Amino acid sequence: MSNIKTIIDHIGRTVIGEQISETETTLTLNNPVIIHVQPNPQNGQLQVQSIPYIFMEFLETASRAANHWIFNKSSIVRSEVQLDSKILQQYNNINTPAPQSPQGEPEIIKLFED
Repeated sequence: MSNIKTIIDHIGRTVIGEQISETETTLTLNNPVIIHVQPNPQNGQLQVQSIPYIFMEFLETASRAANHWIFNKSSIVRSEVQLDSKILQQYNNINTPAPQSPQGEPEIIKLFED
């Protein structure tokens, strides 16, 4: 996770992800996550949420390891900031598979009604 990059995407969202490759015109990030900040209406403090670009449950199991997104450099802003360890831990938690149940079977989460 040492190659985590921070960008602002084409609609102004802060995105972090593991850099996979880079060309003259593109930057490819694996498992990009949107960092969303909003005020808490009850106390005015800022809440930080990490939201995956796409939920792993939407992807075929075999393709989850290659959740690569290609960003055109002409439509992003890149940063060289060093992220706080708490943000990196949130990123890691989102992109780490959930532990299996004691019976060895993962918990089934239904996304769609049958």
